[in-house]
Amino acid sequence: MTARGPSERTALAAVALTGGGSEVRAFDMRPCRADDGWLRVESSGVCGTDVSLYAAGPAGPTVFGHHVHGRIAELGDAAARRWGVLPGDEVVVEEYLPCGDCEQCADDRYRLCHRTDLWAGGRRVGLVPVDEEPSLWGGNAQYMYLPPEAVVHLLPGPLADGLASWVLPLANALDWVLGAGSLQRGETLVVLGPGHHGLAAVAAALHHGAGTVIAAGLPQDRARLETAASLGAGIAPIPDPEDSPAATAAALREHVARVTRGRMADVVLDLTGAGPDSVTHAVGLLAQSGRLVLAGSTATAPATLDTGELTRLNATVRGVRGRAPARVTESISVLRSGGAGLAKVPTEYVALSEVGDMLDRLAAGKGPATPHVVVRPWNGDERPPAPRPRKEDR
Repeated sequence: MTARGPSERTALAAVALTGGGSEVRAFDMRPCRADDGWLRVESSGVCGTDVSLYAAGPAGPTVFGHHVHGRIAELGDAAARRWGVLPGDEVVVEEYLPCGDCEQCADDRYRLCHRTDLWAGGRRVGLVPVDEEPSLWGGNAQYMYLPPEAVVHLLPGPLADGLASWVLPLANALDWVLGAGSLQRGETLVVLGPGHHGLAAVAAALHHGAGTVIAAGLPQDRARLETAASLGAGIAPIPDPEDSPAATAAALREHVARVTRGRMADVVLDLTGAGPDSVTHAVGLLAQSGRLVLAGSTATAPATLDTGELTRLNATVRGVRGRAPARVTESISVLRSGGAGLAKVPTEYVALSEVGDMLDRLAAGKGPATPHVVVRPWNGDERPPAPRPRKEDR
């Protein structure tokens, strides 16, 4: 089952190198089998995880990219039945490569499958080295391999330019804010860190009726905080670069207290990954029965928490990882209905040949003002294959 001519059997990809840097290579593409397929990549969002892994150096040359959107180019009959897609269909691919057999997978919690746990040697889209055939495991490529265990979501209709690469970040934000954080209509959310997921969290919260959303960041985040304001968030005072962490935390607490008239925040979402001080200070922003949600903090040192204060507040602290499948469906629906304002976020597009330079800039803290960076692996004159009629339309 194919939507491409049989002569097109090579693809270009940006390969992150072990010793640093990135180069564009051409890879042969083997014919698909009954249970796998190939995706023609249209966009691949750059995530903070990509930047961290690039800075640390991958274990082997790797095609990064795990926020991937494209069209089915070729797939086997068994794969077509399993994923419910046909060649030409527009899809979003999750980063997970779950086993499909464990208790977590059986309960539709494949984000917790042992096969997807990076900190226990798991595998994910965009993180498998190119020496493992067929090499094209990530989205920073013209074509990406879809193994049998891939998690594929059909887009029921086209999304506005740039919005498809928001599907997974917004799904994460919906899960973290509404699921883990249990944010209710009229409640107050504080977002620490106005990056990709921070802006998605602002959009998700306001779309679902949050009363007040406050975004907080550092001096280098000024442009991103302005973007958060354009989405409807209030902005905490930007600290002076010379301020100590304690002084910065005290000023933020005073601001939240003033805005909420002393009630404080029902939910605090810490996306900074800034270490134990950030977590400790975040507790001071919580209201009675408040919820502190931690994301992006896996590589930090242990934090010291005031358990007495947590008990007094009847507060909850919860770590999060990924999203539930239903949140992807919800994210697609939100984006198709207008995107909750995320179309206002500027997008920086890069070609495959520019991926290494962009990752270098981001790793050095010198990236673009917008956190929404998207790899487009095709030249402007390339066009995706036309969708085939779906079975129900035939």
